[in-house]
Amino acid sequence: MRIVIFGPTGGTGKLLTDQALRRGHAVTAFARDITPIAPRHGLLRLAGSVLDASEVDAAIQGHDVVLSALGGRPWRKNPICAPAISNAITAMTKHGVRRLIVMSTHGAGDTRADVDWFTRNVIIRFILAKEVADKEAMEKLLSASDLDWTVVRVGRLTNEPLRNDFRVADDGSIKGMGKIGRADVASFMLNQIESEKWLRRKPVIVY
Repeated sequence: MRIVIFGPTGGTGKLLTDQALRRGHAVTAFARDITPIAPRHGLLRLAGSVLDASEVDAAIQGHDVVLSALGGRPWRKNPICAPAISNAITAMTKHGVRRLIVMSTHGAGDTRADVDWFTRNVIIRFILAKEVADKEAMEKLLSASDLDWTVVRVGRLTNEPLRNDFRVADDGSIKGMGKIGRADVASFMLNQIESEKWLRRKPVIVY
């Protein structure tokens, strides 16, 4: 598959890139600064901004799948996920690219009531309010599109090794803000490329 990855320099994005290359995919790492990305066989490093519609259009053209590991930061003034995915939806529709898999967070949207009190009333309400609102706006854009999307709502991210042993559900059965390794998130996202199980759904993934 020809895959373009948004956010390839972040913790999860790096693992998405590494794992996709090991699986034999042709990968385009699309980032504003590509200098931290080491050149490798099968990897195209493409400099550009996910907030620039024309650059996103050029990045997506000729690919089969778009993966996004974008995430907000508390110090960032403006949203990034929703504008980036808005640009991606437009470009994908134009070029006939169907599959889009994005990372979001447990506690967004209808899972707000499923996380613990502290996460819900302190972390999300005050510390990460803008970041979660950005994720929720992104999710609404996807729900309104006709693309073949999957939203992966992650728990608290860790750097532990790949375990391939986690819970996945979108029925409200996962309670609390559990943890999940970035390596397992990357693996799960890549597994969705050729799977229809979670098509147009928003599963939560935690250990």
